[in-house]
Amino acid sequence: MQALYALRQAELSNQQLALDGISDLFQPDLNSMEPQDRRQLEGFRQLASLLFQDAVKENKAAEDEDAPTKVLKAANDALTFYQIRSKKDRQHLSQTLIEEVKGIYSGYLRVLLLLPELGQAARIDRERQYPDPDEKPFPQESGLDKNRVVQALAAHKPLETEAIRRNINWSEEVNFIRKAYREVLKADDTYRSYCERRTHTPDEDQQLAQHVLRQLIFKHEVFRNFLAEIDLSWTENSEVIRGLAIRTLKSEQSAGGLQLEPLTDDWEEDQQFLTTLYQKALENDDEYEKLLADQLKNWDVQRVAMLDMIVLKLAVCELLNFPNIPVKVTINEYIELAKAYSTPKSGKFVNGILDNLSEKLTAQGKLRKSGRGLIDNR
Repeated sequence: MQALYALRQAELSNQQLALDGISDLFQPDLNSMEPQDRRQLEGFRQLASLLFQDAVKENKAAEDEDAPTKVLKAANDALTFYQIRSKKDRQHLSQTLIEEVKGIYSGYLRVLLLLPELGQAARIDRERQYPDPDEKPFPQESGLDKNRVVQALAAHKPLETEAIRRNINWSEEVNFIRKAYREVLKADDTYRSYCERRTHTPDEDQQLAQHVLRQLIFKHEVFRNFLAEIDLSWTENSEVIRGLAIRTLKSEQSAGGLQLEPLTDDWEEDQQFLTTLYQKALENDDEYEKLLADQLKNWDVQRVAMLDMIVLKLAVCELLNFPNIPVKVTINEYIELAKAYSTPKSGKFVNGILDNLSEKLTAQGKLRKSGRGLIDNR
């Protein structure tokens, strides 16, 4: 959805750049000794712009027997410029789509590495020979560095290997680690109580690690703001990262010990799904718009929110191209997308359109499901 939205925004920018180019062609030549017909030039600009915009909509070269040659050339040159730039944008976004998803895993590793870093800060603080006299006395019977879960993270070779491979570390963020430890961790009542006792059970260590992760790293503004600066998609990806990190911490008490979570159960299959959905949605955009237009007879399609149209087209693409995904699963997923990212009424709007369209496509025999996809069609 984000990739397609970014592409549509890029296409609008490319159109504007092409129109600007047309405008430049029909500006008066101030260096010419010949008189300039400003009204004629403005007329040429307007005609070339209209021809270009029609050519973009029709996706073919501009044609007009009555248009002056230079006007027609200007429109078609602008179209070529637009098509070349839009093709590059499409290819670029296709490549970055997968990288953005992989970035979720980098965020997950970054959060796990943050716990041992805070533990290191706790150890240094406890070993200081000359505590800051301006600081409120803090119990030093224990610390985050003594926590079994945090120690397991610090010693986990697969985590270290993945971090090195992806060049993820906190070595250049020493000031932030100190600030977070001092202003967040030491100010937390649960952590203070933990540090007042010298020994802890495995369950107590797990509870403290989970508390730091859930209540501080993912909720305190000091952490959230900093992580959002590192990762522009943090707000959107944090829930997925949180789930992966929670399961990883819990695994420390399992029979097999600490285990890193995979990004998905079957990344190759999911990657194929992503690329296919993106490519099919672009290839069949006109077809999906026609299907939706029949459901939007009482709506001005041009006035439907861009994001709503993208969500609807993606949903139609998924309905038609992935027979193993149940209809209701698809519809519910895109309702949630619309509710989360578009207007307050978008969820109900998308629900109504997709319900009607799915029934129509089923009746026409165009919606063929198999395997798991048959579950909600019975």
